[in-house]
Amino acid sequence: METLSEIQLPGPEKKGLFQRLREGLAKTRSALAGRLDNLVLGKKEITEEVLDELEEILFTSDIGVATTQHLIETVRKRVARKELKDADLLKSAIRQEIMDYLRVPSLPVPQPGPGEPMVIMVVGINGVGKTTTIGKAAHRMIKEGKSVMLIAGDTFRAAAVEQISVWGERTGAEVVKQGTGADPSAVVFDGLSAALSRKTEVVIIDTAGRLHTKVNLM
Repeated sequence: METLSEIQLPGPEKKGLFQRLREGLAKTRSALAGRLDNLVLGKKEITEEVLDELEEILFTSDIGVATTQHLIETVRKRVARKELKDADLLKSAIRQEIMDYLRVPSLPVPQPGPGEPMVIMVVGINGVGKTTTIGKAAHRMIKEGKSVMLIAGDTFRAAAVEQISVWGERTGAEVVKQGTGADPSAVVFDGLSAALSRKTEVVIIDTAGRLHTKVNLM
């Protein structure tokens, strides 16, 4: 049985976005945990001095200004209400507050209307693995019995169109493409028109989208 690893593009790949993010967060987490341990070491009560030092630790731990302000405000309120008194519990309280702050409600996946394809447009900074992710997603959906079309909307980067074509050949997905330098909007329009006429179930659009400031690449 074919596995995802068997359809990888040749050549070594750079670390993906999520791997780099995971490693970066691990370093931040380790450093933050160590500084919090030192903060509460030998202390029994949560004093104003402890809170001030906690604020400094959070501000210098790369978790963001808004997150830091939220955490400090929440901890100060809990201390004022006598809900949080023991310094030894400060670390676990911060951990729980961070988890609560980052928790977001799950949202339903928008479903296409009758006779319309599910359209997925992939954007992201250069080198995070957009094209590889498109190939893996196409492979999985085709294995699930869906018809898939890939649209080569990245007409800016050299070899981007060719890479999408390779993924189309390897996964069995149909590919709509033009040459490098073509108008990406025109390519996408042609692809969506073809998908509607052929009743394709899933359309995945590759783009040259990098950052919100790079409007010309979209």
